This record gives sequence, C-alpha cells and structure tokens, in this order.
Amino acid sequence: MNSKARRDRVLTGLRAAVESSKGQPARFSLTDRMERYGVPGAAITVINDDMIEWTHLVGTARPDGTRVGNETLFQAASISKAVAAVGILALAEAGDIDLDLDVNEQLRSWRLPASEHTRGQPVTPRHLLSHTGGLTVPGFPGYAHGTVLPNVVDVLSGGGNTPAVESFALPGSTSQYSGGGSTMLQLLVEDVTGRRFGEFMLDVVLTPLGMLDSAYESEPHPDRHVRAAHGHDVNGTPVAGGWHAYPELQAAGLWTTSRDLAHWLIGMQRILRGEKSGPISRQTAEMMVAGLGPFGLGPELGGLGRHRRFGHSGSNEGFRSQVDALIDDSTGAAILTNGAGGTTLIAELRKALADEYGWGPIGPPPIDTVEVDEEILSSLAGRYVGPYGLPMHLVHEGGDLFMPTRYGRRHALAVGPS
Repeated sequence: MNSKARRDRVLTGLRAAVESSKGQPARFSLTDRMERYGVPGAAITVINDDMIEWTHLVGTARPDGTRVGNETLFQAASISKAVAAVGILALAEAGDIDLDLDVNEQLRSWRLPASEHTRGQPVTPRHLLSHTGGLTVPGFPGYAHGTVLPNVVDVLSGGGNTPAVESFALPGSTSQYSGGGSTMLQLLVEDVTGRRFGEFMLDVVLTPLGMLDSAYESEPHPDRHVRAAHGHDVNGTPVAGGWHAYPELQAAGLWTTSRDLAHWLIGMQRILRGEKSGPISRQTAEMMVAGLGPFGLGPELGGLGRHRRFGHSGSNEGFRSQVDALIDDSTGAAILTNGAGGTTLIAELRKALADEYGWGPIGPPPIDTVEVDEEILSSLAGRYVGPYGLPMHLVHEGGDLFMPTRYGRRHALAVGPS
C-alpha cells in the first residue's frame, strides 16, 4: 500500500479528542490543529510491517526558527519509564535483581521508610515497575535550566522540589502512578551495577535496540544542545532556558528522536515474536506486556484481543509525547512534540493513526452533546486563575470558547461545533 497516501490520510484525518455521538466526526489537518493548540513542532514516525514506513517532521524546534529535523532531540518524559524497564528486566534475567524480593533488601544507599502498609507485604521491584507499590509522588516538575540538581537519594528523601517517597497503601492492592517508585528503580540499578544509570542504559538498552541518538541525561550534553528542541507552555511561550532538567532519569530523563523510539517499538515487537534475542528474552518481554491493569512491567497497556497494545505517554515541562505499538501485529507510532498543548494534539493524531492502521478504538467513546446558548458561552469569557495558580484567559469568538496563545494561536478549552 502506498505509504505516502497513508501518511497524507493520517495528516489530514485527525478527529477531535472528545467527539459527539451525533453525525459523522469532523476531520482536521495536523498543521491546523498544531496552530489551534499552540504546538510549535512535532516529529512523528510510523512503523508497519516490521519497518519504519514514514516519518513526518513539522514546525519549529526552537524560538529562533530552527526547523524540526530527523536529529532533533525531544524530552520523551515518562516514555523513559517504559524504555528503561527493559534494562531493569535484563538485570532480573541475569539474577542481579529479584523482581519479587523486598526492594529494601536490594537497595544499598537508601531505604523506603517502614510503614504500617509494608509490615506484612514489602514493596518489590515488580510493584515499582507496574505502579502497584502504593507509593506517593506521582510525577516531577523538573528544575529550571542552570539549577544545581539534587542527587537521587535527595530526591527520594524529599530534598528536592517534591516530597519524600512514602508508602500510603498495601503494596499490590491498588494501581497508583508513582514517579517516585520509578526513581527507586533508578537508584536500584546504580546500587546493583555500580554504574551510572545513563551509562548502563546506553550499553544494555539504547545501543542494542538501535537508539543511537538517545541518552538518559538530566540535560543534553553540551555537544547536543544545538539539536535539542525547546519546550513551550500552553500559551506557546518558550520554557525559560529551553527545558527543565530532570535528575529523575528513569522517570523522565530520556532525550530522543521519534525514529529512535520507533526502533525501540520494532525491537520489542521482534522480541515478542521470537525473532530477536536481547536485551531480554521473549518470555520476559511477554511478561513485560502482560496484565489486566493499566500497566505491565513498565509500559502502559491498552486495547483488547488482536488490538492489544503497549506503549506510554509522556508529559514534561513544555513537552508531550506518546508511543504505541500492537502486541500481535507489527504496527505502531512514536509522536514527540515541544508544546504543552501536545496532549490534545496527540490524542487527535492517535485516532487518525488508529483509523488508518487498524489499531482498534482509541480514546473515550463519543458523547451526547447539547447546544449551548451563545450568551452563556459569552458570559464565561474572562480571566481566571487555573490549577497551580496558572492564569487562564478565555475568549468567546466564532462560536468557540477558547484560550488564545501569546502567539495568537488558539488553545481550545470548550468549543462549539468543530
């Protein structure tokens, strides 16, 4: 099948993240939706039939007008967790980590504080990989460029800009996303191997899977700065210094390209089919993507039956990202953006990819909608203080209620027909 035709259908076939159950869903172009959501740049790579089928690079990587290219580095954000999980499982296969042993018995430089919740059931690496450890600290805000960064022990102990990681529920009893738990795994790798986390992942995961432009680092090495995209907030305003730094490498520290992430997806699919050996075995890869909950051992899981898929979303300051791949078919995609508005953009783009490549349903089902009187929409326009004290300016124009960006773009919050 003509890959250019398929690409063009995807790039002009975006559907609203939340759709009405009435009538045929409207279709939009990628460039129009990037304008709407204030996303300066994006890199998209699609895999099909065990190979990269196409890559689309669009927009600007930096405020100076530098265009997004094949070598542009983005923060993968929480996709870092899924990629790094391969290294954790490689250590488990080698017998260096026991997935089902109390993690405190395997850590050497820090211990999870004892609690009533862990008295009868300790937290294990398996819990940490699947976000079932009952631990606090869902995510990390990162640190402004140039900040002196805390070390990993400081982060876990509450010496950074987030609280200490603690137990709040019986391990295994609940699914609660915990970047804090992921950071415990980062320390476990360093304690067990005696190596820097980034160096270990480069040797064991990134290089073997062909991710030659990728690295786990708080900030890009100075030699790579010129290739690094700059993040942008929901107003399209560049993040000060270009990006935030994340010493929480396992949780959020992978700098990469969409093509490198596509190589990771292809490598995992090949391992799952038994066509590739290393960094982990087929049996371990199957365990990695197994489970009834939202997470396997590292990846997010979704879909049913032949549409089962693995992947992960990502959200760092000024960056949004997503990878998806079917477990039983060789198709998938990696999407990287340098704008906080990328969350909605990616949701719409994934629907177009699912339509074209047969991924099955993506996103919430259509909802019953009602007409809202123009006077009511107009009455909601004004200036507000949103979550975390962030300002919001809502404008009513052309039947839409939206937040204009400082670039003059529109970032939709509530809309009329679209």
